[in-house]
Amino acid sequence: MSLDFYFEFLSFALSILFFKQLKNAAIVIFVPFLFLTVLIEFIGWCYHFFQIANKNYWLFNLFTSFELIFYAYLFSIHFKHAILKKIAFYFIPLLMLISILNYTYLQGTDHFHTYTLLFGSFFMVIFCCVYLYELIINDTHYENLFNQPFFWICIGIFLFYLGSVIINSLFEYMLSNELLSRGNNLYLLITRGLNMVLYTSFSISFILCNRNKKTYY
Repeated sequence: MSLDFYFEFLSFALSILFFKQLKNAAIVIFVPFLFLTVLIEFIGWCYHFFQIANKNYWLFNLFTSFELIFYAYLFSIHFKHAILKKIAFYFIPLLMLISILNYTYLQGTDHFHTYTLLFGSFFMVIFCCVYLYELIINDTHYENLFNQPFFWICIGIFLFYLGSVIINSLFEYMLSNELLSRGNNLYLLITRGLNMVLYTSFSISFILCNRNKKTYY
């Protein structure tokens, strides 16, 4: 197992540990989501370890699309402006359409869907910026921002997908320059680092929910 898997598992374990504080909040849906995340990573590891298949791109293609849909749904809940809520909500069927078109006509199921991920990552970065702007203009007590669980979730998503936009934009370049080989997989190294940042932010969010003993939406 790679190091980032343990960050994912820790985040899932904390969501279970603090379930009592999360159960009345919108972010309680992270419990089944993180369970699925850990399960998918474990299955992917089994594919590789037991050499069941040479490529398991299809598994992670499906999951990363689902992941983007999950985050878009979260933003549709947390946005305050009705128009922004609708934009985040309608992004979901749009992403599904882009994913289907990519699978069918462009990258297929035997390659990692960098086009879909690049499209979704761009919107995630925009959603994060808009949410943070709404949060700041509606909360004059800036020091309280760091005590809000979804603030940390948003920061993690922002950093992860900002990095994804950059790294996936350079995917074809790295592929052509042999930077994705077994001994020099720069893409995998950066992606794992971004994963650790993302799941650390989730863990901070769950800890804050427990510390503050309040309900957060």
